[in-house]
Amino acid sequence: MSKSKELETSILVTGASGFIGQYFLERIKNHFKVFALARRLPQNSSIVDHPNITWIQADISSDKAVRKAAKIINDNGGIKFILHLAGYYDFNYDKNPEYYRTNVLGTRNVLEMAKNLNIERFMFASSIAACEFPLKGEKINEKTPPDANFEYAVTKKAGEELSKEYSKYFKTSILRFAAAFSDWGEYGPLYIFLKTWLSKSWKSTILGGKGEAAITYIHVNCLIDLILKIIRNSDELLQHDTYVVSPNRPVSHNELLATATRYFFGKPKKPFHMPKTISYVGVVVMNILGRLIGKAPFEKPWMMQYIDKELNVDNTYTRETLKWEPSQRYKIQRRLLYMIEHMKSYPYEWQKRNLKMSKYLSLSPNYKIYEKLENLRDSVIEQILEELLKEENRPNCPGYHSIDISALRKDTITIYQFLSVSVRTRDRVSPLAYARQIAFVRSDQNFKPDEVLFAIKVIGEIVTNNLLRQPELKGMGQAIHDDITLTIQLMADEIESTFELIARENQPII
Repeated sequence: MSKSKELETSILVTGASGFIGQYFLERIKNHFKVFALARRLPQNSSIVDHPNITWIQADISSDKAVRKAAKIINDNGGIKFILHLAGYYDFNYDKNPEYYRTNVLGTRNVLEMAKNLNIERFMFASSIAACEFPLKGEKINEKTPPDANFEYAVTKKAGEELSKEYSKYFKTSILRFAAAFSDWGEYGPLYIFLKTWLSKSWKSTILGGKGEAAITYIHVNCLIDLILKIIRNSDELLQHDTYVVSPNRPVSHNELLATATRYFFGKPKKPFHMPKTISYVGVVVMNILGRLIGKAPFEKPWMMQYIDKELNVDNTYTRETLKWEPSQRYKIQRRLLYMIEHMKSYPYEWQKRNLKMSKYLSLSPNYKIYEKLENLRDSVIEQILEELLKEENRPNCPGYHSIDISALRKDTITIYQFLSVSVRTRDRVSPLAYARQIAFVRSDQNFKPDEVLFAIKVIGEIVTNNLLRQPELKGMGQAIHDDITLTIQLMADEIESTFELIARENQPII
């Protein structure tokens, strides 16, 4: 496909701020016209501004929001393809209403939009995990029914059935992904495995059963290669089809542990194989204790049914039809070296990427608060500026009413950023240093100490009140107090001390 022809290709990507969505946008942004739909704003993901990307913030479970998104797309030339990546999944296996809301209702809304937009092909992201593990000697293939009975599988099956139903209006492709990963990990269980195996934890070498539990892993680059094959060869493909996006050979826990520890320590660790019955009892006890202390472990009792089971795949049809092969270079055994190098060299970025893509993990309170601070940034900054510049507050901070609004916004953003970083790192050195700096600047501008203290108090109150209103942070009032209120208090003390220092230096000793 020529460059000019590529740019005529327009595509909507739902779930654009998710793991696969972000990598896919990065890959195609210079080649296709893209409408990126997600709940989050682009600044709250790693997506950068690009002239070929139109960002649409919308919740696909809202019919009204989806119809509004369709109008934006239609007004901007329409689309030929939809890659429907948006979906809900966690590892609790509870009957969370979000499964139906996003995976079924949301998918139906997007399919209705597709019908109204007169698209060429709809690609639905499903998963091999929606299929039951095959019996010994059998393999999952393109015709295997998504017959697992947990909530995620049930709703993915419904999504597949909806996709097939709508194939009378446009071409549809079901993509059953293996466990997708990148050179940063970004797949929850893999992150937990490496975090445990490469630690000094008492459970760092424990594997359930014989350690032979095995699934297939697909590198995100190989996965994207397949999607692009479908787009480029859409005219030649069937009206409706299912593809299994996976290597054929599963990789066991034994093999992953040996490879990872060899790369990290120079020699492989010897696993301690814990019998299945004892593993189950241990995990149940860990979950009971976790509920008591408010810190649930990643390991869940339901996982124990898969000890020593192999998820074998035969996707010959997919490979032959699409003329696609997962690259040997991107086998997980080889990419573990890259993951471990990233873990060693960029520990914060490693954690940030993995926690961001693994919302089902037990995040530490400070990281949850940090994530919310990042999401709320723009609205909170505007609330702070509005409060400071209220006419009724002029007597409390006359200096702030006289300085340039753009300069005030910049200073407020900087304080907010230092506050956010201090929550993430649990390090208050930087915000205190900036508090001293701002005190010197405001002193030179002839501000009184009370004005600056009033402003820092306003910032603290607005940030705290916004965080306390977030449903995801319910019950975390003490953590918010520790991370925000105490930091603001220390900054206020530092500002007051600095003004006193300036005053002393300007007074004669005798």
